[in-house]
Amino acid sequence: MPTAEAQWVLLPAGQRASGEWIDDTLRERVVESGLLARTPLAAEFPRQRVEVIRNANDAEVSDLFYARGWTDGLPIVPPTMGRVEDMLRYATQPASAVIGELDPLKGVATMEKVAANAVMAGCAPSYLPVVLAALEAILEPAFNLRGVQTTDENVAPLLVVSGPITEQLNLNGSFGALGPGWKANATIGRALRLIMNNIGGGWPGAVSFAGIGQPGRYTMCLAENAAENPWDPLHVEYGLDADASAVTVTRAESAVNVTGGLAEIADVMGSAASLFAIYHNGIVAIILAPAVAKRLEADGWSKDDVKKHLFETGRLDTEMWRKSWLHKDLAEANQWPDWVQEAAKTGSIPAVRDPADITIIVAGGTIPIAQHVYFPSWGFPPCRIVKPVTLPADWDNLRASDKAGTSSI
Repeated sequence: MPTAEAQWVLLPAGQRASGEWIDDTLRERVVESGLLARTPLAAEFPRQRVEVIRNANDAEVSDLFYARGWTDGLPIVPPTMGRVEDMLRYATQPASAVIGELDPLKGVATMEKVAANAVMAGCAPSYLPVVLAALEAILEPAFNLRGVQTTDENVAPLLVVSGPITEQLNLNGSFGALGPGWKANATIGRALRLIMNNIGGGWPGAVSFAGIGQPGRYTMCLAENAAENPWDPLHVEYGLDADASAVTVTRAESAVNVTGGLAEIADVMGSAASLFAIYHNGIVAIILAPAVAKRLEADGWSKDDVKKHLFETGRLDTEMWRKSWLHKDLAEANQWPDWVQEAAKTGSIPAVRDPADITIIVAGGTIPIAQHVYFPSWGFPPCRIVKPVTLPADWDNLRASDKAGTSSI
Protein backbone atom coordinates (compact mmCIF):
# COMPACT_ATOMS: atom_id res chain seq x y z
CA MET A 1 0.00 0.00 0.00
CA PRO A 2 1.51 3.39 -0.99
CA THR A 3 2.69 5.72 1.78
CA ALA A 4 0.62 8.87 2.20
CA GLU A 5 2.46 12.04 1.29
CA ALA A 6 2.72 15.19 3.37
CA GLN A 7 -0.16 17.60 2.81
CA TRP A 8 0.35 21.37 3.03
CA VAL A 9 -3.05 22.67 4.14
CA LEU A 10 -4.31 26.19 4.76
CA LEU A 11 -5.92 26.44 8.16
CA PRO A 12 -9.61 27.37 7.74
CA ALA A 13 -10.10 28.72 11.27
CA GLY A 14 -10.77 32.38 11.94
CA GLN A 15 -8.50 34.95 13.50
CA ARG A 16 -9.63 38.27 14.92
CA ALA A 17 -8.11 41.49 13.68
CA SER A 18 -5.94 41.43 16.83
CA GLY A 19 -4.45 38.11 15.71
CA GLU A 20 -6.22 35.92 18.29
CA TRP A 21 -7.60 32.63 17.02
CA ILE A 22 -11.33 32.23 17.63
CA ASP A 23 -10.78 28.55 18.40
CA ASP A 24 -9.30 29.46 21.78
CA THR A 25 -12.63 31.03 22.73
CA LEU A 26 -14.50 28.12 21.20
CA ARG A 27 -12.55 25.59 23.24
CA GLU A 28 -13.56 27.41 26.42
CA ARG A 29 -17.20 27.27 25.34
CA VAL A 30 -16.89 23.60 24.37
CA VAL A 31 -15.43 22.70 27.78
CA GLU A 32 -18.12 24.73 29.58
CA SER A 33 -20.84 22.97 27.56
CA GLY A 34 -19.44 19.46 28.08
CA LEU A 35 -18.85 18.94 24.36
CA LEU A 36 -15.14 18.20 24.37
CA ALA A 37 -15.76 14.53 23.56
CA ARG A 38 -17.17 15.57 20.20
CA THR A 39 -14.29 17.94 19.35
CA PRO A 40 -11.41 16.60 21.47
CA LEU A 41 -8.79 18.52 19.48
CA ALA A 42 -10.52 21.91 19.58
CA ALA A 43 -7.88 24.67 19.46
CA GLU A 44 -5.09 22.11 19.13
CA PHE A 45 -3.28 23.13 15.97
CA PRO A 46 -0.13 25.10 15.08
CA ARG A 47 -0.72 28.84 15.13
CA GLN A 48 0.31 29.51 11.57
CA ARG A 49 -1.20 30.06 8.15
CA VAL A 50 -0.16 26.72 6.66
CA GLU A 51 0.20 23.37 8.40
CA VAL A 52 2.21 20.45 7.07
CA ILE A 53 0.39 17.22 7.89
CA ARG A 54 2.71 14.30 7.27
CA ASN A 55 1.80 10.74 6.33
CA ALA A 56 -1.92 11.48 6.05
CA ASN A 57 -4.31 10.85 3.18
CA ASP A 58 -7.41 12.94 2.48
CA ALA A 59 -9.64 10.84 4.73
CA GLU A 60 -7.22 11.16 7.65
CA VAL A 61 -7.01 14.93 7.21
CA SER A 62 -10.81 15.03 7.18
CA ASP A 63 -10.91 13.07 10.44
CA LEU A 64 -8.37 15.43 11.99
CA PHE A 65 -10.40 18.48 10.97
CA TYR A 66 -13.52 16.87 12.42
CA ALA A 67 -11.80 16.37 15.76
CA ARG A 68 -10.78 20.03 15.70
CA GLY A 69 -14.39 21.14 15.06
CA TRP A 70 -13.80 22.38 11.51
CA THR A 71 -16.36 20.27 9.63
CA ASP A 72 -20.14 19.99 9.54
CA GLY A 73 -19.90 16.29 10.39
CA LEU A 74 -19.50 15.23 6.77
CA PRO A 75 -16.15 14.44 5.14
CA ILE A 76 -14.31 17.44 3.70
CA VAL A 77 -11.80 18.00 0.92
CA PRO A 78 -8.46 18.98 2.51
CA PRO A 79 -7.68 22.63 1.63
CA THR A 80 -4.19 22.02 0.28
CA MET A 81 -2.12 24.89 -1.07
CA GLY A 82 -2.67 23.73 -4.65
CA ARG A 83 -6.43 23.41 -4.28
CA VAL A 84 -6.79 26.81 -2.60
CA GLU A 85 -4.60 28.49 -5.20
CA ASP A 86 -6.75 26.90 -7.90
CA MET A 87 -9.87 28.29 -6.23
CA LEU A 88 -8.32 31.75 -5.94
CA ARG A 89 -7.98 31.97 -9.72
CA TYR A 90 -11.65 32.97 -9.61
CA ALA A 91 -11.16 35.62 -6.92
CA THR A 92 -11.64 39.28 -7.79
CA GLN A 93 -9.29 40.48 -5.03
CA PRO A 94 -5.90 39.36 -3.67
CA ALA A 95 -5.73 36.38 -1.29
CA SER A 96 -5.05 38.70 1.65
CA ALA A 97 -8.03 40.98 0.93
CA VAL A 98 -10.48 41.24 3.83
CA ILE A 99 -14.14 40.59 2.96
CA GLY A 100 -15.38 41.33 6.48
CA GLU A 101 -15.55 40.19 10.11
CA LEU A 102 -18.01 37.43 10.91
CA ASP A 103 -20.13 37.48 14.04
CA PRO A 104 -20.29 36.44 16.72
CA LEU A 105 -16.55 35.87 17.35
CA LYS A 106 -15.33 38.42 14.79
CA GLY A 107 -13.13 36.14 12.71
CA VAL A 108 -11.66 37.98 9.74
CA ALA A 109 -12.80 36.52 6.43
CA THR A 110 -9.92 36.97 4.02
CA MET A 111 -10.23 35.85 0.43
CA GLU A 112 -7.83 32.99 1.18
CA LYS A 113 -9.78 31.78 4.23
CA VAL A 114 -13.01 31.87 2.23
CA ALA A 115 -11.37 29.88 -0.57
CA ALA A 116 -10.06 27.29 1.92
CA ASN A 117 -13.54 26.71 3.32
CA ALA A 118 -15.01 26.54 -0.20
CA VAL A 119 -12.47 23.84 -1.07
CA MET A 120 -13.43 21.93 2.08
CA ALA A 121 -17.09 22.08 1.05
CA GLY A 122 -16.28 20.47 -2.30
CA CYS A 123 -16.86 23.56 -4.44
CA ALA A 124 -15.48 23.73 -7.94
CA PRO A 125 -13.26 26.83 -8.30
CA SER A 126 -15.82 28.53 -10.54
CA TYR A 127 -18.32 28.55 -7.67
CA LEU A 128 -16.24 31.03 -5.66
CA PRO A 129 -17.92 34.20 -7.02
CA VAL A 130 -21.33 32.89 -5.89
CA VAL A 131 -19.96 31.96 -2.45
CA LEU A 132 -18.53 35.47 -2.14
CA ALA A 133 -21.84 37.10 -3.07
CA ALA A 134 -23.63 35.01 -0.44
CA LEU A 135 -20.99 35.92 2.13
CA GLU A 136 -21.33 39.62 1.35
CA ALA A 137 -25.08 39.26 1.88
CA ILE A 138 -24.84 37.73 5.36
CA LEU A 139 -22.31 40.40 6.35
CA GLU A 140 -24.97 43.08 5.79
CA PRO A 141 -26.40 44.42 9.10
CA ALA A 142 -29.90 43.53 7.87
CA PHE A 143 -29.04 39.83 7.95
CA ASN A 144 -28.28 40.00 11.70
CA LEU A 145 -25.57 37.34 11.56
CA ARG A 146 -24.99 37.52 15.31
CA GLY A 147 -28.62 36.67 15.91
CA VAL A 148 -28.64 33.86 13.35
CA GLN A 149 -25.45 32.37 14.81
CA THR A 150 -26.52 32.45 18.47
CA THR A 151 -30.31 32.08 18.60
CA ASP A 152 -32.07 29.04 20.01
CA GLU A 153 -34.25 29.00 16.88
CA ASN A 154 -33.35 26.82 13.89
CA VAL A 155 -32.89 29.59 11.35
CA ALA A 156 -30.56 29.23 8.36
CA PRO A 157 -29.64 31.31 5.31
CA LEU A 158 -31.70 30.60 2.20
CA LEU A 159 -29.70 31.29 -0.98
CA VAL A 160 -31.50 31.75 -4.30
CA VAL A 161 -29.27 32.22 -7.34
CA SER A 162 -30.65 33.82 -10.50
CA GLY A 163 -29.29 35.01 -13.82
CA PRO A 164 -26.97 33.50 -16.44
CA ILE A 165 -24.60 32.09 -13.80
CA THR A 166 -27.14 29.40 -12.92
CA GLU A 167 -26.81 27.75 -16.31
CA GLN A 168 -23.05 28.30 -16.50
CA LEU A 169 -22.50 26.53 -13.17
CA ASN A 170 -25.29 23.95 -13.61
CA LEU A 171 -27.15 25.18 -10.55
CA ASN A 172 -30.43 23.32 -10.24
CA GLY A 173 -33.78 25.09 -10.09
CA SER A 174 -35.89 22.15 -11.25
CA PHE A 175 -36.56 18.66 -9.86
CA GLY A 176 -34.80 18.23 -6.52
CA ALA A 177 -33.56 21.83 -6.38
CA LEU A 178 -33.29 21.65 -2.59
CA GLY A 179 -31.38 18.39 -2.87
CA PRO A 180 -29.92 15.96 -3.04
CA GLY A 181 -27.86 15.32 -6.13
CA TRP A 182 -26.54 18.65 -7.45
CA LYS A 183 -22.95 19.60 -6.73
CA ALA A 184 -23.28 23.37 -7.12
CA ASN A 185 -26.42 23.62 -4.94
CA ALA A 186 -24.98 21.37 -2.26
CA THR A 187 -21.48 22.77 -2.02
CA ILE A 188 -22.15 26.52 -2.37
CA GLY A 189 -24.57 26.45 0.54
CA ARG A 190 -22.24 24.17 2.47
CA ALA A 191 -19.31 26.52 1.91
CA LEU A 192 -21.25 29.39 3.46
CA ARG A 193 -22.05 27.23 6.52
CA LEU A 194 -18.40 26.23 6.96
CA ILE A 195 -17.41 29.90 6.70
CA MET A 196 -20.02 30.78 9.35
CA ASN A 197 -18.72 28.04 11.65
CA ASN A 198 -14.98 28.20 11.09
CA ILE A 199 -14.46 31.95 10.69
CA GLY A 200 -17.50 33.27 12.59
CA GLY A 201 -17.48 30.64 15.32
CA GLY A 202 -21.06 29.33 15.02
CA TRP A 203 -20.34 25.95 16.62
CA PRO A 204 -23.52 24.08 17.64
CA GLY A 205 -24.05 23.75 21.38
CA ALA A 206 -21.11 26.03 22.18
CA VAL A 207 -22.10 29.30 20.47
CA SER A 208 -25.13 28.35 18.39
CA PHE A 209 -28.01 27.17 20.56
CA ALA A 210 -30.50 26.18 17.88
CA GLY A 211 -32.68 23.74 19.75
CA ILE A 212 -32.63 20.94 17.20
CA GLY A 213 -31.21 22.42 14.00
CA GLN A 214 -32.50 21.53 10.56
CA PRO A 215 -31.18 20.00 7.32
CA GLY A 216 -31.00 23.51 5.84
CA ARG A 217 -28.15 24.25 8.22
CA TYR A 218 -25.96 21.98 6.07
CA THR A 219 -26.92 23.76 2.86
CA MET A 220 -30.00 25.56 1.51
CA CYS A 221 -29.15 26.83 -1.93
CA LEU A 222 -31.06 26.63 -5.20
CA ALA A 223 -31.52 28.39 -8.50
CA GLU A 224 -34.66 29.91 -9.90
CA ASN A 225 -36.14 27.82 -12.69
CA ALA A 226 -35.47 30.41 -15.39
CA ALA A 227 -36.91 28.30 -18.21
CA GLU A 228 -40.25 27.86 -16.44
CA ASN A 229 -40.56 31.26 -14.70
CA PRO A 230 -43.25 33.36 -16.44
CA TRP A 231 -42.30 36.54 -14.55
CA ASP A 232 -39.16 38.60 -14.00
CA PRO A 233 -36.39 36.77 -12.12
CA LEU A 234 -35.61 37.87 -8.59
CA HIS A 235 -32.58 39.97 -9.45
CA VAL A 236 -34.60 41.96 -12.01
CA GLU A 237 -37.54 42.32 -9.64
CA TYR A 238 -35.21 43.88 -7.08
CA GLY A 239 -33.39 46.29 -9.35
CA LEU A 240 -30.59 44.55 -11.28
CA ASP A 241 -30.20 44.21 -15.04
CA ALA A 242 -31.55 41.13 -16.74
CA ASP A 243 -28.09 40.01 -17.87
CA ALA A 244 -26.69 40.23 -14.34
CA SER A 245 -26.45 37.30 -11.95
CA ALA A 246 -27.23 37.55 -8.26
CA VAL A 247 -27.75 35.75 -4.98
CA THR A 248 -30.87 36.63 -3.00
CA VAL A 249 -30.55 35.78 0.69
CA THR A 250 -33.28 35.53 3.30
CA ARG A 251 -33.50 33.92 6.74
CA ALA A 252 -35.53 30.70 6.80
CA GLU A 253 -36.67 29.15 10.06
CA SER A 254 -37.77 25.98 8.27
CA ALA A 255 -38.89 24.62 4.90
CA VAL A 256 -42.54 23.54 4.87
CA ASN A 257 -43.68 21.44 1.91
CA VAL A 258 -47.09 22.42 0.52
CA THR A 259 -48.97 20.34 -2.04
CA GLY A 260 -51.72 22.04 -4.03
CA GLY A 261 -52.30 25.65 -5.05
CA LEU A 262 -52.49 29.12 -3.56
CA ALA A 263 -55.23 28.12 -1.14
CA GLU A 264 -53.00 25.49 0.44
CA ILE A 265 -50.05 27.89 0.62
CA ALA A 266 -52.27 30.47 2.29
CA ASP A 267 -53.45 27.86 4.77
CA VAL A 268 -49.88 27.12 5.86
CA MET A 269 -49.05 30.83 6.04
CA GLY A 270 -52.02 31.38 8.30
CA SER A 271 -50.72 28.96 10.91
CA ALA A 272 -48.40 28.98 13.91
CA ALA A 273 -45.50 28.54 11.46
CA SER A 274 -45.70 32.29 10.81
CA LEU A 275 -45.62 33.47 14.43
CA PHE A 276 -42.01 34.66 14.38
CA ALA A 277 -42.47 36.34 10.99
CA ILE A 278 -45.44 38.21 12.42
CA TYR A 279 -43.65 39.16 15.63
CA HIS A 280 -40.48 40.38 13.88
CA ASN A 281 -42.09 42.03 10.80
CA GLY A 282 -40.36 39.31 8.82
CA ILE A 283 -39.93 38.74 5.11
CA VAL A 284 -41.04 35.23 4.16
CA ALA A 285 -40.23 33.23 1.04
CA ILE A 286 -42.29 30.86 -1.07
CA ILE A 287 -41.12 28.47 -3.75
CA LEU A 288 -43.99 28.44 -6.23
CA ALA A 289 -44.19 25.40 -8.48
CA PRO A 290 -43.73 26.23 -12.19
CA ALA A 291 -47.05 24.67 -13.23
CA VAL A 292 -48.98 26.91 -10.85
CA ALA A 293 -46.94 30.00 -11.74
CA LYS A 294 -47.55 29.50 -15.47
CA ARG A 295 -51.24 28.85 -14.97
CA LEU A 296 -51.60 32.02 -12.90
CA GLU A 297 -49.70 34.09 -15.45
CA ALA A 298 -51.89 32.71 -18.25
CA ASP A 299 -54.92 33.85 -16.25
CA GLY A 300 -53.49 37.38 -16.08
CA TRP A 301 -51.89 37.28 -12.63
CA SER A 302 -48.68 39.17 -11.99
CA LYS A 303 -46.25 38.24 -9.23
CA ASP A 304 -47.58 41.20 -7.23
CA ASP A 305 -51.11 39.83 -7.65
CA VAL A 306 -49.97 36.55 -6.10
CA LYS A 307 -48.41 38.36 -3.17
CA LYS A 308 -51.53 40.44 -2.56
CA HIS A 309 -53.73 37.35 -2.71
CA LEU A 310 -51.59 35.46 -0.21
CA PHE A 311 -51.45 38.53 2.03
CA GLU A 312 -55.24 38.70 2.10
CA THR A 313 -55.90 34.96 2.49
CA GLY A 314 -52.88 33.66 4.40
CA ARG A 315 -54.02 34.91 7.80
CA LEU A 316 -53.69 33.63 11.34
CA ASP A 317 -56.94 33.51 13.30
CA THR A 318 -56.85 35.98 16.18
CA GLU A 319 -57.96 33.38 18.72
CA MET A 320 -55.20 31.00 17.60
CA TRP A 321 -52.74 33.89 17.99
CA ARG A 322 -53.96 34.62 21.49
CA LYS A 323 -53.63 30.98 22.52
CA SER A 324 -50.11 30.65 21.13
CA TRP A 325 -47.19 30.32 23.53
CA LEU A 326 -45.49 33.33 21.95
CA HIS A 327 -48.48 35.54 22.62
CA LYS A 328 -48.82 34.30 26.19
CA ASP A 329 -45.17 35.06 26.86
CA LEU A 330 -45.30 38.54 25.35
CA ALA A 331 -48.88 39.73 25.86
CA GLU A 332 -48.33 41.52 29.15
CA ALA A 333 -45.34 43.42 27.79
CA ASN A 334 -47.43 44.47 24.77
CA GLN A 335 -44.45 43.80 22.53
CA TRP A 336 -46.32 42.91 19.36
CA PRO A 337 -46.06 45.46 16.51
CA ASP A 338 -48.88 47.97 16.20
CA TRP A 339 -49.99 46.57 12.85
CA VAL A 340 -50.42 43.12 14.43
CA GLN A 341 -52.55 44.44 17.27
CA GLU A 342 -54.70 46.43 14.84
CA ALA A 343 -55.17 43.42 12.54
CA ALA A 344 -56.07 41.22 15.52
CA LYS A 345 -59.15 43.40 16.09
CA THR A 346 -60.48 42.32 12.67
CA GLY A 347 -60.35 38.64 13.58
CA SER A 348 -57.23 37.61 11.67
CA ILE A 349 -53.60 38.65 11.20
CA PRO A 350 -51.64 38.50 7.93
CA ALA A 351 -48.41 36.52 7.95
CA VAL A 352 -46.46 39.64 7.00
CA ARG A 353 -46.84 43.38 7.42
CA ASP A 354 -47.11 44.08 3.68
CA PRO A 355 -47.54 42.03 0.47
CA ALA A 356 -44.06 43.17 -0.59
CA ASP A 357 -42.68 41.16 2.36
CA ILE A 358 -43.48 37.94 0.49
CA THR A 359 -40.66 36.66 -1.73
CA ILE A 360 -41.86 34.53 -4.65
CA ILE A 361 -39.36 32.06 -6.15
CA VAL A 362 -40.40 29.97 -9.16
CA ALA A 363 -38.56 26.66 -8.87
CA GLY A 364 -39.10 22.92 -8.88
CA GLY A 365 -40.09 20.31 -11.40
CA THR A 366 -42.85 20.53 -13.98
CA ILE A 367 -45.33 18.10 -12.47
CA PRO A 368 -49.14 18.42 -12.42
CA ILE A 369 -49.47 17.83 -8.66
CA ALA A 370 -47.67 20.99 -7.62
CA GLN A 371 -45.14 20.96 -4.79
CA HIS A 372 -44.39 24.31 -3.16
CA VAL A 373 -42.30 25.30 -0.14
CA TYR A 374 -43.05 27.90 2.51
CA PHE A 375 -40.09 29.40 4.36
CA PRO A 376 -41.23 31.17 7.54
CA SER A 377 -38.93 33.94 8.64
CA TRP A 378 -37.18 34.55 11.94
CA GLY A 379 -35.40 37.48 13.46
CA PHE A 380 -34.98 41.17 12.92
CA PRO A 381 -34.60 43.45 11.05
CA PRO A 382 -36.60 42.40 7.99
CA CYS A 383 -34.20 40.63 5.67
CA ARG A 384 -34.07 40.13 1.91
CA ILE A 385 -30.65 40.95 0.51
CA VAL A 386 -29.80 40.82 -3.19
CA LYS A 387 -26.10 40.75 -4.06
CA PRO A 388 -24.77 40.73 -7.62
CA VAL A 389 -22.27 38.02 -8.48
CA THR A 390 -19.01 39.71 -9.47
CA LEU A 391 -17.02 37.67 -11.98
CA PRO A 392 -13.27 37.84 -12.59
CA ALA A 393 -12.23 39.68 -15.76
CA ASP A 394 -11.04 36.46 -17.40
CA TRP A 395 -14.13 34.43 -16.44
CA ASP A 396 -14.67 32.91 -19.88
CA ASN A 397 -11.05 31.88 -20.29
CA LEU A 398 -10.92 30.38 -16.79
CA ARG A 399 -14.01 28.29 -17.40
CA ALA A 400 -12.68 27.16 -20.76
CA SER A 401 -9.40 26.04 -19.19
CA ASP A 402 -11.24 24.16 -16.45
CA LYS A 403 -13.36 22.37 -19.04
CA ALA A 404 -10.11 21.41 -20.78
CA GLY A 405 -9.07 19.66 -17.59
CA THR A 406 -6.46 22.01 -16.17
CA SER A 407 -8.14 22.55 -12.80
CA SER A 408 -6.72 20.56 -9.88
CA ILE A 409 -10.08 20.10 -8.14
